[in-house]
Amino acid sequence: MATTSPDVEAVPVEDDHGLRTALQLLEQAQRAAGVPLLDEAEEQRLATWREHGRRSTGWRPLLLWRDGAAIAYAAASSPDGGPTAIGDVAVARPVRDAQEITARALQAVRDTAADLEVDRLQVWMRSVGPAEIEAAQVAGFDLERRLAVLGRPLPPDDPAGPTALAELAAAGTRIRAFVPDQDDAAVVEVLAAAYDGTDDGGWDLERFVERRGWPWFRPEDLLVAEDADGRLAGLHWLKRRGRGVGEVYNLAVHPRAQGRGVGPALLHAGLAHLDAVGCTEVILWVDTANERAVRLYGEQGFTTRWEDIAVGAPVAGS
Repeated sequence: MATTSPDVEAVPVEDDHGLRTALQLLEQAQRAAGVPLLDEAEEQRLATWREHGRRSTGWRPLLLWRDGAAIAYAAASSPDGGPTAIGDVAVARPVRDAQEITARALQAVRDTAADLEVDRLQVWMRSVGPAEIEAAQVAGFDLERRLAVLGRPLPPDDPAGPTALAELAAAGTRIRAFVPDQDDAAVVEVLAAAYDGTDDGGWDLERFVERRGWPWFRPEDLLVAEDADGRLAGLHWLKRRGRGVGEVYNLAVHPRAQGRGVGPALLHAGLAHLDAVGCTEVILWVDTANERAVRLYGEQGFTTRWEDIAVGAPVAGS
């Protein structure tokens, strides 16, 4: 059902025409913003529909229209049937009354999330400023997470990096590339332990295998720190984004290995790897509440490029 409010209409994306319109809007908005505006999982859902004609279950994409033009994209998804749906909102850039349109997109995606029979909705918005935060408050959402997107040029120039690597090697820990099927369970163990009890928790083998099946994954870009006893102390999962940009996709240290310099050593090894494969810049996402990580990256010359936020609200009728 379409959601209407004064001169703006939110309409479900249900056919190929709507899909093409959504993709065109997102391409133009992301080009104007200069940054990705959707979560990777949302991009994958759109790509699967476009390339294979298959729509994901538990997914509700929308377009907001005004005067015959699409001005915003929004979607909610609950593929696992859990109590919380995850959503995305991306507004055309530039657009008139951006704060008002953002608030209406949030309201519309919360309305459609009711069809998913969930209790709560968490929506991500990217490259935001005060206007988007105010729009969320107007729409009845609370600010739940704030991620700083940090970046720095390559190659790495921290003299402490090689020292950290040498000390780790002297202690019997080597850094090597991930081996598919051999290392899967050990990688999941590190991720599950490192993020236990946090908003990034919930790692299991199924989730990891899905992620390493994504088109950009390369085994050589997932570095693992292996102790002398064969257990993994940590990992540095990297991503090549294209145009000379690399990403610290995930840097995780097992709690049992904290305090041994594993994180700094893995970070330096990963940046050196990105430099070796031709990247000239690296970016990463870090929760601003994670003071240890923010401090580590700041010491390595990373500075803030933009911010992404997650806002949440109960779903009406849940």
